[in-house]
Amino acid sequence: MAPSRVALLLALSFWTLASAAPSRARVVFVGIDGASWNVIDSMLDAGRLPGFAALLARGASAELETVEPVISPVVWTSIASGRGPDAHGIGGFLATRMALAVPTAFERLAAGGVRVGLYEYLVTWPPPALPGGFAIPGWLRRDDAVWPPDVWTRAGVSPVRVVYDAALVRDEHAVRALREVERKPAAFSALVRSFDPELAVVTIYAVDRVCHRFWRDAYPDGADADAAPPAPGSVLDRVMRGLDRAVASIAAGLAPEDVLLVASDHGFQDGEARNVWVGRTRGQLARADLEPARDNFTLIREWGAIVARVHPGPFDARDAVLTRLDAFYRSAETPDGDALYRVVTLDAVERPPDHQRSFVERLRQRVYRFVAARFFGARFEEAAHGWVIAMPKEDAMASVWPDGRILLAGATLPAREVVYREDFDGEHDPTAVFVAAGGPIRPQPVRGELSALDLAPLLFQLTGQPIPDDLEGALPETWLDPDWLSAHPPKRVTAAEAPRLPASPEVPAVQVDDGAMLERLRALGYVD
Repeated sequence: MAPSRVALLLALSFWTLASAAPSRARVVFVGIDGASWNVIDSMLDAGRLPGFAALLARGASAELETVEPVISPVVWTSIASGRGPDAHGIGGFLATRMALAVPTAFERLAAGGVRVGLYEYLVTWPPPALPGGFAIPGWLRRDDAVWPPDVWTRAGVSPVRVVYDAALVRDEHAVRALREVERKPAAFSALVRSFDPELAVVTIYAVDRVCHRFWRDAYPDGADADAAPPAPGSVLDRVMRGLDRAVASIAAGLAPEDVLLVASDHGFQDGEARNVWVGRTRGQLARADLEPARDNFTLIREWGAIVARVHPGPFDARDAVLTRLDAFYRSAETPDGDALYRVVTLDAVERPPDHQRSFVERLRQRVYRFVAARFFGARFEEAAHGWVIAMPKEDAMASVWPDGRILLAGATLPAREVVYREDFDGEHDPTAVFVAAGGPIRPQPVRGELSALDLAPLLFQLTGQPIPDDLEGALPETWLDPDWLSAHPPKRVTAAEAPRLPASPEVPAVQVDDGAMLERLRALGYVD
């Protein structure tokens, strides 16, 4: 993007946020998935992050102690709820909002009369109906549902959303990461201007995306991030500088009484090289005379494990599609006849007596469902006739990648037309980032320490709401101006008395095929 265009977008961000001053001070929470102090500090020392430098000069910062397991949906949900994983019930990438065992601070604040806007926060699908606010679920969403349904039209902008559902080569991931940090601030500003939230939340995923894939490109000589900034011009360097402009644009649009919070869910460090197989079979389905719209099935994802759901309907017609899908993925072989996928078919309807599976097959399906539910939270509960799951066999895939041939549905194809291998070399570090500035936040020259569970109590206090007594973290009172704290003493309320959002007829509880997200987890390197 040309510098003049970037400047125009940033100017628009300044104006739109400033022109949307709410009736009381606003709290803006910017989540940066994967932001790491080792990267930020080295770039600060090199003078490459002026926006962060200005924010730190007038605010306070902390090393944020995260929760286990150190994976994004678990940590972001702990931040949002103020509860640990055992309490909130989110254990991995297969969960949806319907799996939450406790309410989030966002939902409680909205129920208490605070206008809340959520832009791509994880585990917010299906989107909650936030009174007067908005909810745009993050990349773990199952579809494009948003709240309210006309949110983008009302904001006057085209949707800007992170997508992980295509077999992208490395350069395409870099392009999308850079696009996110360039475009998301203006979209966020437009949402803020239109809905006037008192708590506005946005999550940016570009840093996590490139750290997984481009870590060693940023540190080609094996240099430790603690000792040196990423290589100038590397993807990580460009994304971090774009992120710096994004955070600066959001900060510049806030009034002095507003509060800006910036947090990550974890940091990053050099990791063991690993890979994930991404399917490219969507364009090959016609070879088996399979067409999703005509045959009433959905190829949900191809990240890692491929998952296809056959929709409910007339038994014979749908069962024929289920059988053809199963045969299509079983037909994928190396020239030596080795199967490329381990294929599992799961029935979701009662089968007529003349179509019963064998006892062994029924037992196998039960075992697979148990393992999927027990270890991955995948319950395959969405309405369906059945599912076909094709899981890559590493040795067979490696034997044909990248220049070999693959047999598929009677055709012999170049391997690159059927699969793609993504390589990863950065891994999570448990120390996350937290910065706060503006309003009653006390500037502190020395970096402190906080728990991820302390952020929820802080959100309640900053928005003037009583703090529920079931939160596990503590309000960081030393971070707040004593005079302001004296004028706004913390109030407490029992969990039973805390406001709760009513069930919304516009966004009903739904049944979800949790297994549809397994391949996204594989794509990010979290499942072997």
